[in-house]
Amino acid sequence: MARKPNTESELPSVSWPITSGSTGGSAKLNDNTVFQAELTALHETVIYASPLPNHNTSKIHVDNKASIMASSNSKSTNETARKIFKIILTNPRIKVSWVKVHAGNMGNERADQLAKDATQHGQPCSLTKLPKPHIKGLLRKSIYQEWQTSWKKGDKGRKIYNIMPLVILLPTNWIREDVVFFSQHGPFPAYLKRFHLTDSDYCSCGGIGTALHYATECIYTVSWHMR
Repeated sequence: MARKPNTESELPSVSWPITSGSTGGSAKLNDNTVFQAELTALHETVIYASPLPNHNTSKIHVDNKASIMASSNSKSTNETARKIFKIILTNPRIKVSWVKVHAGNMGNERADQLAKDATQHGQPCSLTKLPKPHIKGLLRKSIYQEWQTSWKKGDKGRKIYNIMPLVILLPTNWIREDVVFFSQHGPFPAYLKRFHLTDSDYCSCGGIGTALHYATECIYTVSWHMR
């Protein structure tokens, strides 16, 4: 059984109690998902059950349907799920079934308590590789945070930052007017003066003739002001 962390500083925890004379185990997974923790618990349990005498049927109760479905698919993209599938395929006496969480099942309640304890006191588990989708998610989050920090602390584009302080990963379908405004490349006195195409960078109202000026301040373009 796996347990979600209650805070960002906690790690997903995992437990696999055994009721046939062994206490099973528990641990917490570094930088991983609750789904992967569920699969890790199931994997550890089927590993324990696989060498048992053939005349014994090993019943494994799982309260997570997604992990059961993944481990019953030989083409699952998750490596741990494929390992579980192979073990169960070669050991038909191992039976995996779903049980409702917090429904009074003794083993399930014990697993929940172990997972809860592991969240606070468990040893980090190094048994499981990070799934590729999760790695991509971590990298995307790191890149996003670095991009946001760079945009927040940068020296350029501060006027635009005041309008758009947050970076976004989704593409923006800008029209021509948007491109002209954000690039500041257009028929604006401040831009034209940079290339010596006009003698002054002032607007006729007396302000510096930038795109932002016309969109927020100029008295002659009030109807076009950003609101």
